[in-house]
Amino acid sequence: MDIQKIKQEQIVFLRNQDIFSTTIRGVTTANATGTLSGTKVITISRTNVKNVRSIIVASVSKSLGTDYTVNYNHATGCVITFGSNQTGDYVVSHDYGSDKIYPDFPRDDLTINSYPRIATDILNVSTEAFGIGGEKFISNVAFTIVIYDDNSDDLDGYIQTIKDLYVTNAKNFYYLSFIKPTMIGPTINSFNKKDEIMQKNIDFLGMFSVDSA
Repeated sequence: MDIQKIKQEQIVFLRNQDIFSTTIRGVTTANATGTLSGTKVITISRTNVKNVRSIIVASVSKSLGTDYTVNYNHATGCVITFGSNQTGDYVVSHDYGSDKIYPDFPRDDLTINSYPRIATDILNVSTEAFGIGGEKFISNVAFTIVIYDDNSDDLDGYIQTIKDLYVTNAKNFYYLSFIKPTMIGPTINSFNKKDEIMQKNIDFLGMFSVDSA
């Protein structure tokens, strides 16, 4: 269980689902292509890659965690590392730009043009021994997704879309085995936004993350 990787997986998932259009997010979708010859690393030489949508090597789709990991903040750009050597032509579909979906909450000095916006963060992690002996531990990770907008109907629509996406993909994550929605909060005026921006949250519980001692 790795908190940073859990948060990154959720942010990339939200960006990949087009809850906000690429125009609203301020990103461009592009393909990085090339050929691998028994190597493990692909580097996309951009400092503002926000999400990898898909990776295909030698006509085979690759999966996050199972096949590869991504470092979006490497000094050389976006670095994709495979678990084993890869050979063949590759296509990496990705978005780059500014974005409006983040793993933190908006600053108070943002203008109304910075919205709509999505933020997510971990609420708490509960951990118990996984069996007798203490050699493994199992954790549940509670996290929240907060949507900010100036229109309450749009907020409700975004919340419903996110809920439906997580219900459909509940078992399709790598770092959390199963994710279920737990609560939808009320629409409220966002603090320190001059009553121009409202916010609404939906909370989830990611279950069955196992650590070995």
